[in-house]
Amino acid sequence: MPRSDGNCIEFGDFYRLCYWRDGSWRTIGEKTATNNDISFTNVPSNGLYLLANLTKGKQQRIFTYQNGKQIWW
Repeated sequence: MPRSDGNCIEFGDFYRLCYWRDGSWRTIGEKTATNNDISFTNVPSNGLYLLANLTKGKQQRIFTYQNGKQIWW
């Protein structure tokens, strides 16, 4: 695996997905990655999201989905 800052999805790490609503972050769910990607169900559409690696990594960026693509802000 190439060297990184630890802010990608990594097998075994624990993550929390949140979305912005009414002036605060709301938790959608938390789970451990079982692969190099992670999926959550029941995610509100047209939102502003934040995925946090609770195992390691300190950098976090908000993102949206537009036309099936993740857009970083």
